[in-house]
Amino acid sequence: MDAGLLVVQYAHVLAGLLWVGGGFYSILVQAPAVGAIPPAMRGAAVAQLGPRQVFYLLRLGELTILTGFLRVVVSGRGSEFSSLESRWATSLLIGIVLTVVLLVIGHAVLKPNLKRMLSLGPKAGQGDQAAAQEMAKVQDRLKTVGFVQIALGLVIIGTMVLARFS
Repeated sequence: MDAGLLVVQYAHVLAGLLWVGGGFYSILVQAPAVGAIPPAMRGAAVAQLGPRQVFYLLRLGELTILTGFLRVVVSGRGSEFSSLESRWATSLLIGIVLTVVLLVIGHAVLKPNLKRMLSLGPKAGQGDQAAAQEMAKVQDRLKTVGFVQIALGLVIIGTMVLARFS
């Protein structure tokens, strides 16, 4: 394996692991911990963690896709996509489509719902019951989407492992 391919492969795997692993951490560790913070302090914690976390995860997703594209180019196997006759190309194509779906979910669902939650927080904190009810719905939506992202991440990892050993 030449050095360029090795560097691109390493960057791709590292970015993907941090992206998917960050999602696991967010939904399985951080969200329950933040939920246990007293409500009066929770808003400040979410205001600090949320935007950084979403920014981090979205950039890692973008880096994963970019380095994955570079991985195909540097490997010289890109022509296999024209026929999809190899297990490598088929599994990689499935992984690519799901990876793009995962990134779109981040941009189209996570980011706007976090912004909505941050705008509702102060209102709910001041006793606005409508804001508190809507905030609970947003939190439930984010939790559900988080588990969907974990499932997609596991399938994506499976397709990449299959492609790697094809």
